[in-house]
Parts: sequence; structure tokens; C-alpha cells
Amino acid sequence: MILLGTFLVGVVVGIGAANRGPALIAPYLPKAISGSGKNVEGQVIRKQRDGNRLLVKIATAQGPMLVTFTQKVTDLDVLLDPGDTVTLIAPGYATFVEDPVVEHVKAAGQTPASPPPPSSGRPPTQ
Repeated sequence: MILLGTFLVGVVVGIGAANRGPALIAPYLPKAISGSGKNVEGQVIRKQRDGNRLLVKIATAQGPMLVTFTQKVTDLDVLLDPGDTVTLIAPGYATFVEDPVVEHVKAAGQTPASPPPPSSGRPPTQ
């Protein structure tokens, strides 16, 4: 009887953990590994530094987005410029998005890098 009761409690706990577990632990996982995200691509229209956060307006195919970054603000402020094309991992299109993962940035007018001019090893003559 004790074994049967233990087995039934284990089944109930297992089913409950499978159904409600992901929703309970998702807030504690980093957004990059939580797996709930889609690629949203758009062009940076404007950015504004506001204390410890960076506000970025992005034009996407679905419409404009206001993205707020509160982590790695100084790095993103240097990386993102108006005109850049950015790919974000976000839950989907939304007008307001907070701290999405930046997957890719393509600078405005970016061309393939040309090789440096050949060097003869001699100093230039004047």
C-alpha cells in the first residue's frame, strides 16, 4: 500500500512538473538559452542614452519598435549607430521590447574589406 501511494504521488508530481515546470523556471534562465525567441530584423533609426539604459528605435517590416537595453549599455551604445541593420532575438514583434539578445549587426553602407596595398619593404621616397 505504501509503495502504491508513493508511486501515485510520484506520477502526480511528474505530470505537474512537466506541465508547469517550464513556466516556473523561465524567469530564472538567461534569455539566450530559454529558447523562446524569434529573429526580428530591422534598421536602427535613432538611439538615446538615458542613464543606465539605452533606448533604440528600430524600423522593422511589421512596424516600429522601441527597444530598451539595461545590460551591456556602454558596449551597445558604441556598437549600434543610426542606419545599421540589426537582428534581435525577441519573443516576436512587439512595440516595446526590453533587453533582447543582439544576434547580428550590419553597419550602414558596409562593403567587403579591401586588402591592404602591397608593401615593398622599403620606405617611401620623397
